[in-house]
Amino acid sequence: MDWFHGGLQFQLEHHLFPRLPRCQLRKVSPVVQDLCKKHNLPYRSYSFLEANVWTIKTLRAVAVQARDLANPVPKNLVWEAVHTHG
Repeated sequence: MDWFHGGLQFQLEHHLFPRLPRCQLRKVSPVVQDLCKKHNLPYRSYSFLEANVWTIKTLRAVAVQARDLANPVPKNLVWEAVHTHG
């Protein structure tokens, strides 16, 4: 199923070894995991469902932030009067 994910399940390995062919990322993954463990670094691995839930939550949070920036709350009535549209 590596072709289905497009190598995204090996994102860390891809960024460590950007020229490594995608078909080799699975082979280098255990080496990276061992190296992270040796140096007490986090190595996060999510199931397909967990990764999709995390992605959707992140996209939603960013959309809410963008929406809030598009319609800022007026600072006061004078500011609102000066910047009235319509």
